Amino acid sequence: MTEISYRKIVIERFGDADELRTVGAAMAAPPPGHARVRVIAAGVGFTDLMARSGDYLLQRKVPFTPGYELVGEIVDLGAGDEAGLEPGTLVAASLPKMGAYTEYATLPLWQLVPLPDGLDPVAAATVPLDHLTALSVLDTHGRVGRGDAVLIQGAGGGVGRALSRHGRLRGLRMYGTASAAGSDELLAREDVRFIDYRHQDFEAVVRDHEPGGIQGVFDHIGGSNLGRGYRLLAPGGVLVSYAFSGRPGRMVADTVRGAARVKLMNLRPGRRAALSMVPNELSADHTWYRESLRRLLAMAADGSIDTAVGAVRPLTEAADVHRALERRELTGKAVLTPA
Repeated sequence: MTEISYRKIVIERFGDADELRTVGAAMAAPPPGHARVRVIAAGVGFTDLMARSGDYLLQRKVPFTPGYELVGEIVDLGAGDEAGLEPGTLVAASLPKMGAYTEYATLPLWQLVPLPDGLDPVAAATVPLDHLTALSVLDTHGRVGRGDAVLIQGAGGGVGRALSRHGRLRGLRMYGTASAAGSDELLAREDVRFIDYRHQDFEAVVRDHEPGGIQGVFDHIGGSNLGRGYRLLAPGGVLVSYAFSGRPGRMVADTVRGAARVKLMNLRPGRRAALSMVPNELSADHTWYRESLRRLLAMAADGSIDTAVGAVRPLTEAADVHRALERRELTGKAVLTPA
């Protein structure tokens, strides 16, 4: 097995999109239990932008290659259990410590889940992180059931849309906050009652329709929204936080503060509060990760879940994609395609 020369995006210091640099690298033969993968498509998420700026708690060291999710083709495998994999197999993966903005990657076999026949690789790259987070929120932490009422904060975002789709499939009664143009129509397709948080008080709207309280609040904003959402819960209800917004330059501190607040909420009797941190969860439970991603890819193949691609750009234009996301110019998932 020969060495492979390739390109990848590297961030050597925290900053704006100009810090995304394309560099050359060389990859040796894969060690036992690993495979070399030629990357076909890599998903781009807002966590990548936070990591680039140094405002992401789970990625605070440079240099690193951003990107949590990819789809690629196995080139070759090291010795060891091949788990039914072979060269030429198309696979998807979610990476616990990023690294997807690259032409080639060496990955452990447990991370690689084969694509179902007929599923477009670019569409598949929109699935792993957002939909695994949705399953973590709904199943691992939320444990809500058919007919339960829930509030999805930021329902127009990637995870928010995934939660809306899975919630509709499970028969949840959903309320969703959003502000982007067209959010009302987008959420109506998933049977989500739209709340424009710029002009409406979400707490008042939910209380008006659910005077007895709701069973779940799914939050990625933090701050004062945590307390307001928690107050909406009926006895036995749960607030699940899966991310935190914060002040520029203070995101890490605000994230730590928000996580501590969620843990303190969980000490109160009668209701629950939980943190969903998918990068850590998939490392801790390989079986859950593989079974969940296999099921999600099958759902993408049969059209049960949405794989809306907002933009497809070459890997070398990663900086332009980050800028477009920061300006809120893209709807749907952005995907990078290496040469």
